[in-house]
Amino acid sequence: MNGYLLDTHIWIWITNSVADRVSSHFFAEVEEWQRSGLVYLSPFSCWELGLLVEARHISLDQSIEILWDRDTNHDSFRIAELTGRILVESNRLPGDLHHDPADRILAATARVNSLTLITRDKRLLDYAKQGHIKARKP
Repeated sequence: MNGYLLDTHIWIWITNSVADRVSSHFFAEVEEWQRSGLVYLSPFSCWELGLLVEARHISLDQSIEILWDRDTNHDSFRIAELTGRILVESNRLPGDLHHDPADRILAATARVNSLTLITRDKRLLDYAKQGHIKARKP
């Protein structure tokens, strides 16, 4: 599988058209990926978003379930399967990556599925520089 896996924050920025966080050029790039069926979300991003909302780190105009269903049921984003292999891989990642479960599962998802992780997370970008995943900034 080739394509792009969105980190949770990138998904939310795109969904809410946060222009000060991502450029109009990047929005256009994502739209092209969507037309080609190349942009993925991990179900674990739904879990992570739930934590952020419950901890009141972010607020949403609609429920997480509605947001997820809207973005994954209308050909906006494809769902990257969360498999046993990915869960095991998240505990066996090579190199130096911190122990945040969401980041580890996203990194493992990208590795197992040969996806490029789109993130602004410095720790994940540094992990990609180690050569263990493909990642880039939006």
